[in-house]
Amino acid sequence: MDDMAMDDDKPVNMCACLNRRFSELKKLGSLEAAHAAGAGVECSGCVPYLKLVFETGETEFAIDDPRIPEEDFGQ
Repeated sequence: MDDMAMDDDKPVNMCACLNRRFSELKKLGSLEAAHAAGAGVECSGCVPYLKLVFETGETEFAIDDPRIPEEDFGQ
């Protein structure tokens, strides 16, 4: 198995730019507060997942979570 395939199996559970786990950001209480703390500001790659954090309360997601519309990637 190559490295790329292994990465697809890892859950998405943090804002890499901010280096903070979604479980920490969830404690801020809202997507707006997470943005104010810097999450999703640099590359915005975590934004679709952050939306799910605050909609569902979950903090780990499959990279290809079917609840995330394709158009949400690339915001």
